[in-house]
Amino acid sequence: ALSKPLDEAFSLWKQLLENPGIPDVRSPEQTVSSLRLLASLFQLRAKPIQALESFLLLRSLCRRLGDNLGTAEALCRLAGILLELECPSQALV
Repeated sequence: ALSKPLDEAFSLWKQLLENPGIPDVRSPEQTVSSLRLLASLFQLRAKPIQALESFLLLRSLCRRLGDNLGTAEALCRLAGILLELECPSQALV
């Protein structure tokens, strides 16, 4: 029951970011921060698949924004989750 708001937030972010290009949001930087927080909350709730999907969205958004540091951070977090899931071959970047 507690993860329902997180799942709903993820669904909304996914819809917003499904189209190519930079989303029409008030603050792209705040959007990046919100996605980072969402992914971290999924990790804290021991939901690695949802965290993985959230970090994939974050990576995609950071690439669109030309945020190389944000992209690198998302890739590192993705690799960490894949290693936790014992998928080392998938964690290669």
